[in-house]
Amino acid sequence: MLSIVIALIGGYVFGTLQNHHAIELPPSDWAEGIEAAQAWREFSASLEAGGALVVESAPDVQARHDGLAFIAELASASLEMKLTRGSTTQPQFTDWMSGYRKFLGDSPDALYHSAEVSSENQYVISGHRGDADYVGLTLYGRHINGWNRVSAHLTHDDIEFDTQGNFSVSVSVIRPEGARGNWLAMDKDAHLIMVRQYFHDRDQATKATLQIENLSAKPKEATEPVSLSGDLRRAAEFFNSTLQGTVTLARMVSQMPNSIESPRDYSPDFGGVFYPTPDNEYLGGWYKLEKDEALIVEGAVPNAAYWSVSLQNRWLQSLDYEKHQTALNHRQIQTEDGQYAVIISSQKPPSGNWLDTAGRDEGLLAIRYQRVVESEAPTIRLVKFSNFKL
Repeated sequence: MLSIVIALIGGYVFGTLQNHHAIELPPSDWAEGIEAAQAWREFSASLEAGGALVVESAPDVQARHDGLAFIAELASASLEMKLTRGSTTQPQFTDWMSGYRKFLGDSPDALYHSAEVSSENQYVISGHRGDADYVGLTLYGRHINGWNRVSAHLTHDDIEFDTQGNFSVSVSVIRPEGARGNWLAMDKDAHLIMVRQYFHDRDQATKATLQIENLSAKPKEATEPVSLSGDLRRAAEFFNSTLQGTVTLARMVSQMPNSIESPRDYSPDFGGVFYPTPDNEYLGGWYKLEKDEALIVEGAVPNAAYWSVSLQNRWLQSLDYEKHQTALNHRQIQTEDGQYAVIISSQKPPSGNWLDTAGRDEGLLAIRYQRVVESEAPTIRLVKFSNFKL
């Protein structure tokens, strides 16, 4: 009996230890001759290379931790966008960024939903506007170098809603018969549509409901290995391009800390990596602070429907706005005589509009002016916190 108990205990301990061991890599030829397996191996290689790039690029432990979490979240989004919800014949919206994942410079005041599309099909997007202060639909095509370009765009001002707030927008190459303002024209290279919602008070607002339907769809066929292979490769492509774009932008901007001058190497075409909207004017720069320093952003209040100042880590993820005050919009920023000032520091100042660096001594300062009529570029100045004055 004792021997049985010892054997059971030994087996439990051995199993527990084994569960904590990393799995050994299989022989390199395990995927040969299987297209879907080869595509999976390519996706896995992207994750491995991404981890190496993050560790190489991170200047400290916090940035490394943030970076590894970032690529895990990016991998989740890549698979959902291109595999789980990646069909252009049976499209579904992917909620890009929520509390559980962030990338490409998300705004704490916005929601982003995207769907894969093809100009071979005719789609209709329908739903209810909710309480969003801004709704924008943007179609993206590609430049010759593969970077994204805005090919068509509509906002809530262009869309006809019924008295209940419901809407329907046709998306096609040729305007459907009877369609009036609610039509988004597709170019031949259209590949993705994004719906943005901005809220002046996101926590208290009712989010829009969204559906997308392919009016050209045939009965859904069973998933085939060749389709899986393509989806996995598209997921890897999105993962790789997003990670490379993120690292490249951080390297560019961080060379000019505590400045809002555009990097000399930055090109508007490169900005397509980040799926911009034509309704936003993007400003900002790189903040880099010692513990006893603060950065003050000062500017004229823009003539804009919405504007905000927020902080992001080097992986272009908004800092934790649930636990820290890392973003302020025009409803929250106190102004005086048409001017605003925002203080960025690790310590809370005695007064003023404060953004908490949340333990990140450096990162991206993001300023958004939305649907701006007139604006001036803000200025920034570095001060000692002990000598802090507005």
